Amino acid sequence: MELLVEKALSSTKGPLSPGDGLRRVLECVASGMLLADGPGIQDPCERDQRDALGPMTCQQREDLTASAQHALRLLAFRQIHKILGMDPLPPPRSRPGARFRKRLRFVPTLDGRVLLSGAICGFLKKHFA
Repeated sequence: MELLVEKALSSTKGPLSPGDGLRRVLECVASGMLLADGPGIQDPCERDQRDALGPMTCQQREDLTASAQHALRLLAFRQIHKILGMDPLPPPRSRPGARFRKRLRFVPTLDGRVLLSGAICGFLKKHFA
């Protein structure tokens, strides 16, 4: 396990957060690194090049790769609690003004004026005109 994490994290350009580190390790395993025809993990304590995962069967390697792919999907959909085997965290409290997240669009007119467009435009006109 330590060899896998070291190999995955040593190839980054800078320090990673714990969440990004977990994602990086899962990405390496999900890419097929551990499969029989993949690069594998070389044991640094051996003189000759020997795969540290040699005792694993091909089926175990494929199962591990498939599990890492599934875990990446769960991470992408913000379901890390299922990977960690814990209860989901409560949703974040909504912030006031969260409905005005759209960026303002400035539309120039022929006479040189600039108009605002979008939902915020009506709000501004209503309260500041």
